[in-house]
Amino acid sequence: YLMEIRMFMNRHRNAFNLSIVFIFSILTGCDKHNQEIESFKTSIKDNFIDFNGGEMHRKVSFDLSWKLEERNRKVPDYFNVVVSDFTIQKYPATCYEFEFFMRVTGHTSEQFEDAKCPDKKKTPANSIPWYDAQAYCEWLGSIFGKKGSLPTEAQWEFAATSGGKDVEYATNNGKVEPGVNTIWGDPKKAPKQPPAIDKYPPNPMGIYGMHGGVGEYVLDWHDALYPADAPEKNPTGPTSGTLKVYKGNDFRSSKISEVYTRGSTDPNYGYYRAGFRCTLTN
Repeated sequence: YLMEIRMFMNRHRNAFNLSIVFIFSILTGCDKHNQEIESFKTSIKDNFIDFNGGEMHRKVSFDLSWKLEERNRKVPDYFNVVVSDFTIQKYPATCYEFEFFMRVTGHTSEQFEDAKCPDKKKTPANSIPWYDAQAYCEWLGSIFGKKGSLPTEAQWEFAATSGGKDVEYATNNGKVEPGVNTIWGDPKKAPKQPPAIDKYPPNPMGIYGMHGGVGEYVLDWHDALYPADAPEKNPTGPTSGTLKVYKGNDFRSSKISEVYTRGSTDPNYGYYRAGFRCTLTN
């Protein structure tokens, strides 16, 4: 009987050893993967600004005012908006960070292959469709144990105005000074690729690049009249649509856009002038 056990062990020893090696390799790979993510979290842990919720007087854009008038609706001076606590990235996501996300998750974004990234750790991630940007934010939230998302338009404006202050531009002083606090100037002389995330001073709350960097995706579906019909507390945009809201004055824009100016973009297509930053909530 003992002889039969020895013969069985000898026949299966190699397979057993290979199994142990295989399992050890998997565990080692998982450990390395987790270490990489922990290192990534450490590298961006200071890239967040916490906002206590509050009230904001959301100004009425020119586009919206004439649309309201066209429909014989009263044009208010502002809309009252209340947002709850949230955390937002002080810099837009970079090319390096988005590449890391794709590598560790297996997510792919074909359009990102056309991104302009002269310095991957300093250039805003660009040429990324809205859906891929939202996927990154959801993943970012998951590794921090939070809910990750693109900011709502209201959150974006609240952060851009340093907590709902009465300012028109998301610069360090609420004014536009080309070459001093924004890239914007003569469109003919504008750079052909996104400026570094920290090229110009942050707004008073320490947030960079919301004016004159890349334009930024937000969570909301676009509707030309929606701001007039939005609920007061934590508006998130219409429940459906075909275009997403696009905020900010990008580095090649031909006009100066105020904080409350809104554009629209097809969520299926990226553009080298469009980037994003994420929010985290509990």
